[in-house]
Amino acid sequence: MPPWLSQLSSALTKESKLISSRWMQLATIGIDNTPRVRTVVFRGWTDSFEMEIYTDKRSQKYYELNVNNNVEICWVFINSKCQFRFRGTSIIDLGKDNLRHWNQLSDTSKSMWGWPKPGDHYIHDKEIESSFKGEEKLSHNFSLLKIEIKHVDQLIIRKPIHIRRKWVKKEEWIEERINP
Repeated sequence: MPPWLSQLSSALTKESKLISSRWMQLATIGIDNTPRVRTVVFRGWTDSFEMEIYTDKRSQKYYELNVNNNVEICWVFINSKCQFRFRGTSIIDLGKDNLRHWNQLSDTSKSMWGWPKPGDHYIHDKEIESSFKGEEKLSHNFSLLKIEIKHVDQLIIRKPIHIRRKWVKKEEWIEERINP
């Protein structure tokens, strides 16, 4: 188990009643080589402690990650006054883990993957909106994104001096206290 995971688990426990505790910001590099940041939802960990996120194969994020799979995630915990930044590489999983995650979704959540293409012009049509239903079979648009974490930076806001540390994965995780 990575040494930073206990710190993260503690923050998640303190925030567990807030729906926003699972929201984090994912930064990628756009096709035009400029930064992109968007809010995503934390979905869990793999057995090898890769972070799991869902993405739509039609989204710009999906195309960006196929060109440059380097990412950074910023996860802020308000009550804990704690921020984690995770840096690593993304892997798009379309295999059995992808199907397992799909099968865990509610019908309402499954219906989102049948919506029109993310980022396209919105056309209001009540008939189309009411026709979205959860598909039993795996949507072609659904994909599981796994983030292999290689660097973690934690900042704890405390008075009078903040606490900051980082963990870097070489062969093993190396922890270092750094200036805030």
